[in-house]
Amino acid sequence: MRPAAKARRPASKERPLSRRELGEFQRILEAERDRLTEELEAIEEHQPEVENVSVDAAGGYDEDLVDVASETFEREKGIAIENSVNDLLHQVEEALGRIEDGTFGVCEVCDQPIHPDRLRAIPYARLCINCKEREEQAIPR
Repeated sequence: MRPAAKARRPASKERPLSRRELGEFQRILEAERDRLTEELEAIEEHQPEVENVSVDAAGGYDEDLVDVASETFEREKGIAIENSVNDLLHQVEEALGRIEDGTFGVCEVCDQPIHPDRLRAIPYARLCINCKEREEQAIPR
């Protein structure tokens, strides 16, 4: 009996990235990491403190409830932005790790090279455009 033949993937039209291109993407990602780190520091510096609302002896509030609600909303918005920036920073750091381990620019699903134009648009991309489109189509809306 012959072992079953491996399913062949169609040959990719893309070529692996050159050393020069890898260096270019490393510089882009390092600059983005620095920018995001600075943005996080600025966000943390300017996060408003949410004050506690308490009732005084006369039964009144020590601060206007509308002001507290507004401050709470701003704080929650700031936290959401901070989480988004943290997530993006994590993706950038992972991409830098892929450069170090030699897997940058290779789709994590099909193992084919990711087109350099896609990487220029989204340098931390993990998937080629075809696999990303399939992933997005699989997500129920």
